Amino acid sequence: MTTITIEDAIAIVDAAIKDKRLSNIQEQLLRQTWEGKTYAEIAESCGYDSSYIRDVGYRLWQILTNAFGERVTKHNLQVVVRTQAKRFRAKAVTSDIPPATHPLSLVNSHNPEPVTVHGTHLDVKRCDWGNAIDTSIFYGRTEELETVKNWVIDDRCRLLGVFGMGGIGKTAFATKLAEQVQSDFTLIAWRSLRNAPTVEVMLGELVSFLTNQEITALPQDFDRLLGMLIAVLKQSRCLIVLDNVESVLRSGEITGQYNEGYEGYGELFRQVGEVRHQSCLILTSREKPHDVLPPDSSDRLVRSLQLTGLKEEARQMFQPELAIAPETGKLIDFYCGNPLALTVVSRSIHSMFDGDIQEFIDQDANVFGDIRYLLDQQYGRLSEREQQVMYWLAIEREPITTDNLRQDIVPMISKSQIWESVISLRWRSLIEKNANSFTQQPVVMEYMTARLIDEAYQAAIAGNPEFLMSYALVQPRAEDYIRETQIRQILHPLSDRLLAHYGSIDTLQRELQILLETLRDRQTAIGYAQGNIMNLLRASQSDLTKNFCRFPERVTEHSDLQILERLLESDRAGGLATWDHRIPWANNPLAQQTSESKTQIRSKNLYYQWTEGSLEQLQQELKQQPKLRKKYHAWLNETEFAAIDADFEAVKITDTLNQPVEARLVFINEVNIVEPPIGLPTPSARRAEVRRRKQALQANRSKKLG
Repeated sequence: MTTITIEDAIAIVDAAIKDKRLSNIQEQLLRQTWEGKTYAEIAESCGYDSSYIRDVGYRLWQILTNAFGERVTKHNLQVVVRTQAKRFRAKAVTSDIPPATHPLSLVNSHNPEPVTVHGTHLDVKRCDWGNAIDTSIFYGRTEELETVKNWVIDDRCRLLGVFGMGGIGKTAFATKLAEQVQSDFTLIAWRSLRNAPTVEVMLGELVSFLTNQEITALPQDFDRLLGMLIAVLKQSRCLIVLDNVESVLRSGEITGQYNEGYEGYGELFRQVGEVRHQSCLILTSREKPHDVLPPDSSDRLVRSLQLTGLKEEARQMFQPELAIAPETGKLIDFYCGNPLALTVVSRSIHSMFDGDIQEFIDQDANVFGDIRYLLDQQYGRLSEREQQVMYWLAIEREPITTDNLRQDIVPMISKSQIWESVISLRWRSLIEKNANSFTQQPVVMEYMTARLIDEAYQAAIAGNPEFLMSYALVQPRAEDYIRETQIRQILHPLSDRLLAHYGSIDTLQRELQILLETLRDRQTAIGYAQGNIMNLLRASQSDLTKNFCRFPERVTEHSDLQILERLLESDRAGGLATWDHRIPWANNPLAQQTSESKTQIRSKNLYYQWTEGSLEQLQQELKQQPKLRKKYHAWLNETEFAAIDADFEAVKITDTLNQPVEARLVFINEVNIVEPPIGLPTPSARRAEVRRRKQALQANRSKKLG
């Protein structure tokens, strides 16, 4: 069977469709289908939505079906092309077609006219567009393109970096730029580093094309390959585009560091920028390598462009009826003109909300699908310090100086460290500068807020306070309007999520108390954890009212809310209990003063352990004197008996039926383990005695009935 390469297949397709040409995305789909990839894999590699790739595929198979005269699908593509190849070869033999016009001459949609690939001289114009994307649909960027074209053509820029966050349009911009300046170059090559090829592999492919030699004939070592590349850059006017350079940069560290084994890329960029030659290397990346100078550099031969979002031209990305809607401007502002995000949103509004932008906005779910995936990728590459800065900017909610940001972070870091992190995040396009302060784009802030809530939630249910130590859910020193936003956007959603997990207010409060006691056992600094837990306890009280009380319209010093505030703000253990043994609230129930485990202590109702008759005596005393300090004795567990010094106060609370209920407010001053009086029954003995009496009573009743 004759072997047909993908290049042969593309040549056959180009010959079959005659006057038409494949777009870049159609060619990419054809190439990757030939390799057996799924639509989802093709979409990911090309940076498109999978549904869009399916649409492109459907149209492409229809075009080929009409051109070949037989049905073409994704699954029979190779079979049909082999059949067509045999027909072309047979026709070439019988009609003596000249080699230059043979169907296997390659044609590429980025070139203004077909070019031959058989030349042996470097001054013959040749182009290899690799997997450059289709830019037939391109919005805005007129000023940026004009500026960068001047850099490349007039200033003869050697090394140009195009940077910006994911989805901002770096690849499309670089493609459009290369298409517009290609007439000024002899050799044009496009390579993607998405799959992180080693520098030797990338250079081998690049040098092979530029010198028109077989890869097998080239040296394998980096130094000789780099030397051959520099020689070509000097001899010919070459335009080279390296897309997705962030793939060879190290994640989890300050931006610009290379992955182990990929340091050769740094040397490549350094030499291209420093050595005299007549060519231009364009890089696109979400992060800036150290070897590329910042935009404010005076070096005209090494330049950088930080790509920002689209403005009003972004309206063209929406359906005509949506493009003119005033709500569309809100979406453009929220997503800061990010083309990928707006594309995802536009399709969602059209397909899921029947074109109703306001209904989409009302869902209050702006970070979803590909937008979340994009931001997950960006976040996953951050260093630990950069992640800290990102969380704190989301908490602060408005621009903040680096000095204030440094004071937020626990433990405090140095000024140089905070500046390194801020500069790195700016190069990643994740934060913005506002005068001398820094903040986040709205969509990034919403994403980071969601991450903050999720991390705090995971820490709380795992009983691990580490994350809660590092970040304040509500900033005590913030302005009132900021605190209100923090409560509404961070504290309440976290409290609601925890309540949904635990199922009841009582369980939630008990688990939060466990976290508090975990902190009291620590020998190290606890940071923001105690304040966070106390704020969560406060936040839960609004839900607590639905369980055991209703707060009155007007808050007074005797109201339920005031009582709970006193408990929460006290640094003493305490609680609130009714005289019929209901306990709406318990604060740190003496766990540290006993040898019994905290879990065992919490499983008991400490207020049941009073010695017989003493609780009734206390109730009578509080009727005579509403506030008093009293020493009493109680069992803490089955083996430990304590002398307890506490402050008591008679209070009234409101039950679920809106009826007043007498209760007692307790603050523990001191607990000492002592020997119980001889013959004093333990709690279990008392319970057993109660059961025995009940059984005896039931037996007597049965006897009388019998």
